[in-house]
Amino acid sequence: MDAFSTYSSQNPLPLAMGDSSPSQGASDSSNPASRGTSISIPGPTLDTNRVTVPSACVACRSKHLKCDGLSPCSRCSSNSFECVYVKSRRGFKGPRKKDKENVSPSTDSCDLLRRPGQAASVNGSTFSNGLATPPDHRRLSHPHVTGDGSFSLHGQDLGALGAIQFNPDFPPSDLPERCFEAYYYYFYPSHPFLLPKSHFLKLRQQKSMHHIDAAIRFVGSLYVPQAPTELYAQEAERAIYQIGAARDAFRVQAMLITAIGLDGNLEREKALQILTEAENLAMELGMHTRDFSLMNGAEQKVLEESWRRTWWELFIIDGMIAAVHQQSSFRLSEVVSDVPLPCEENEYASGHIPASHSLQELDDDCFTADDFTFSSFAYRITAMRNTGRVMKLGDLRFVDEATVDRADAYLVNWKMHLPATKKTFITNDRKVDEMLFQAHMIVEATTILLHRDHSQLDFSPAKDITSCAPYHASSPGEQYNTHAAKMIQSAQNVSRLISLPTEITKHSMFFTCVITLASIVHLSVWSVMMPLIQDTDIKEQLKLNIGAMKDLWRVWPSAGKAFGEVKGVAQDIYTAKKQAAQVGMWDHFTPDEIIRNMIEDDRIMEEFQEPQSDTQLALRV
Repeated sequence: MDAFSTYSSQNPLPLAMGDSSPSQGASDSSNPASRGTSISIPGPTLDTNRVTVPSACVACRSKHLKCDGLSPCSRCSSNSFECVYVKSRRGFKGPRKKDKENVSPSTDSCDLLRRPGQAASVNGSTFSNGLATPPDHRRLSHPHVTGDGSFSLHGQDLGALGAIQFNPDFPPSDLPERCFEAYYYYFYPSHPFLLPKSHFLKLRQQKSMHHIDAAIRFVGSLYVPQAPTELYAQEAERAIYQIGAARDAFRVQAMLITAIGLDGNLEREKALQILTEAENLAMELGMHTRDFSLMNGAEQKVLEESWRRTWWELFIIDGMIAAVHQQSSFRLSEVVSDVPLPCEENEYASGHIPASHSLQELDDDCFTADDFTFSSFAYRITAMRNTGRVMKLGDLRFVDEATVDRADAYLVNWKMHLPATKKTFITNDRKVDEMLFQAHMIVEATTILLHRDHSQLDFSPAKDITSCAPYHASSPGEQYNTHAAKMIQSAQNVSRLISLPTEITKHSMFFTCVITLASIVHLSVWSVMMPLIQDTDIKEQLKLNIGAMKDLWRVWPSAGKAFGEVKGVAQDIYTAKKQAAQVGMWDHFTPDEIIRNMIEDDRIMEEFQEPQSDTQLALRV
């Protein structure tokens, strides 16, 4: 087959109709956990002779509790918290900044995205203070407000990040609320397993939810430039490992949120450890059974739905991490579960939960006469289940063509049997269906993984791209085969997902690794193309991928690392092609053709460069 013809055809992916309204509804809430208790925080020992103090530590201040001002304070000492004091900003009139911006904290208009710094690696051993890992003093986690209002991290060179300033209209005391709003605006649509916002706020008034609040603050802070992400990350870890904390499903939710955030913050070893412990706790509680949601839902349909979604989100994140990082097994794919499938997003948001359906009903859907459309979340689950089937092939000593074909049939059938309302990605309210988006993202990534070993593509030019997974060696052939064609098509489909009409920062952070997988395919094909000729389409797709990673880098440090690696390989390939043309290896091209293409390539490579300032990175909703 023609090695390059695939890149000359730009057949767009279909766009969709589905129901995913973000409307919120009200519902009464009560204590749902029959197996858990409210989490209490021990108070400090009282001292009637103690004088009042003018400041409170960060831990007490964030929980709006009285602090005795000692170092460490009694509350932090009794809970094994790290006691940190931040200079008071009372009377401060705001940072010296020429252009002050008023930013609404509502979910309709969230704040500027932060450009993350570099996170140091940590080891994965257990530590007695309740953290998943020992404190890494290379992680510069304690924020400090300087005299001019700038926000710095002790010991860190902020020159590369630019000055991070507090907006005077939003003092530090408002940061937790802004992080909460950012979580529900940006992160929640791609991982919707917590209660919808209005229902969560009602439940929080009745039950201590400090571990979930801490996890929300941590992940939400990644979207808020002024927020102390590293400090919030430590608070989230301490909250989920606090001595005496109830071993209930709310704790599973807090651990899952924290694990996703840590993975995107380049702390994968710690993220995997917390995720594994969340899975163990979920199995211990019986969350993989149908009865769990009924027994622990406090007769509230929306809470029952949240428990079902939590189990399936655990399943999906377990598979996602195993597939994109290739350093763990997809454990939950081996668990037999009869948990019903989730409903549509607009139904969940409204609190009007319909009758549930089983995974077996979805499997048998094409053989029945029932006129029923399953939710987008349900198709996301079946997409990840197919990923589990493909990953099992890695345990086989020899995988023949027939075995690959059987696995490929699952992926092809998934697409062919989508109902008409799920063929595209746009909902009735003209928004991108994030659950369906992720389902397609999973299928395309799984297709690349399935056909990689049989494609005869040479991946060695991209061997330095290891931010998401280790380099995977290949056995290149003289021409492309069907496996290569399928990989190339899936890589193109991933690039087209980027162009859907939505904010890319609302997508799951795992999209970064899927884009990286697609980029490796593009780079491998581009590396053997004739220099400066016939490669316009593939260069445009690489630009699209690199641009998407640059945007995701505004939030996720993992995207920044992938961006640098993919951009670096692209520059190396371009430089090699340019040198080959300059030494006369392609004399059959006219000078005008070579010069014209070199000028165009220089323009493209300039766009591959990483951002130079925070101003260039600023993104407003």
